[in-house]
Amino acid sequence: MRRWHKVGAGAGVVLIVVLGYGTLDVYDVVPGVLTLQDAPQPPVPEPGHAAAAAKSVKPPAAPPSPSVLPALEGAEPTAARIKAITAGPLASKNLTSTVAVTVRDATTGAHLLDRGANKAVTPASVTKLLSAWAIANTMNLSKPLTTKVVAGATGHVVLVAGGDTALSPGRGNPNKVDGHAGLADLAAQVAEKVKAAGRSTVIVDYDTSYAPGPFAVPGWSPDFLSVGYTTRIAQLGLSIERADPPRPAAANPNVDTQRALVKDLSAQGLTVRTGAKVRAAADAAVLGKVESSPLIDVLGMALQDSDDAMVESLTRQAAFADGVAGDNASVTHWVVRTLTKAGFDMAGVHLGDVCGLAEGTTIPVRVLGDVLTSGTSGHNPAFQEVLSRLPVGGWNGTLDDRFLQVTNSSAAGWVRAKTGSLNLVSSLAGTVVDKDGRLLVFAIIANGAFPDGVWATRAAIDNIVADLAKCGCS
Repeated sequence: MRRWHKVGAGAGVVLIVVLGYGTLDVYDVVPGVLTLQDAPQPPVPEPGHAAAAAKSVKPPAAPPSPSVLPALEGAEPTAARIKAITAGPLASKNLTSTVAVTVRDATTGAHLLDRGANKAVTPASVTKLLSAWAIANTMNLSKPLTTKVVAGATGHVVLVAGGDTALSPGRGNPNKVDGHAGLADLAAQVAEKVKAAGRSTVIVDYDTSYAPGPFAVPGWSPDFLSVGYTTRIAQLGLSIERADPPRPAAANPNVDTQRALVKDLSAQGLTVRTGAKVRAAADAAVLGKVESSPLIDVLGMALQDSDDAMVESLTRQAAFADGVAGDNASVTHWVVRTLTKAGFDMAGVHLGDVCGLAEGTTIPVRVLGDVLTSGTSGHNPAFQEVLSRLPVGGWNGTLDDRFLQVTNSSAAGWVRAKTGSLNLVSSLAGTVVDKDGRLLVFAIIANGAFPDGVWATRAAIDNIVADLAKCGCS
């Protein structure tokens, strides 16, 4: 579930390839042995309380040639050392009754610690890692999502959905992912064509036949939408209508996008009316189009913000590209089937949805470790690129207020992970660099009542990861 202030994800954000964290270190993006200066220290919040939105590091300017980064080749850790250094934090009274953990060597995949690793536990939003793997290995991550307007019936134009649910209602911003494509820019293109045809009046219909499906998952509580914890799942949507509790989710993102385009066309001097939902002709003339950032940026934003509806939408699009229907049962089965066909042992996995909100979802941490290691080891370059977009501890996304306590702030900047949080669930899965400069994979899921509140449990999880970062574990 996403945190409720938005973190801008610029299209120019540095690509931090998982095996190349050292480059960010050199450019003072994160603290570490190669930095040119010390990272500023954030204020330390009291245990069990939320931190202010302080940052341990500043957003970076892109270094030259970020696409080729060196590997983290520190000494290979031993299981005995990992077990010893995590014994203390794993005994914390702030952890829940059920805690499942796996720690792997990111390069070799060697198991360094497994505790309840095969147990089917409730994962919350780390579920999104499985969905992201399926998306990355089905769709072209370098391509954008295209929203277009085509000619319709006489006097009509049709807004055709292409999966972009972060459209700016005004001009697009080429330096951002959220609102990268703008409806005002699209309207300007369309108005030029309409006027050139000698017309001054137009009716705007819309077509959502691309990756169709229901607005919500059957297992979602009505409160998720009424309180705005998530938006509705759609293939059209506005950047200003992304989840922002307690504001309720928009009733129909498709219609709101249509209306925004009507407003923008009116601003171009046309007389415009709102039309109906239609199916555009396959050979209809294109009157204008706008494109999102590359899919890798869009997926990265969805993971950084833990945007439930956006991940659901992108997964539905990937399933659609694979010939699968857009209902929840079909899409969840597709994710499991896709990973199974790729060789992952999915025993214990059951998906109630593809974002981690629905009840009934279970994933063993073993599976999360396997999926993460497929990227960090270099065996799956597409997912490796996805991992480079996960939130960084103490810096951005849903980790911007984590790793800020005195017991774990030393790991700020060294942790890149997906968070998860539900009632009775706190989870974290990703990568961390240890003291020897070795990249480790970890997945930690805590299920059960929080002994001293959710923030204390999150801090206890962060402490485990921070001790991995401190470890000279060879």
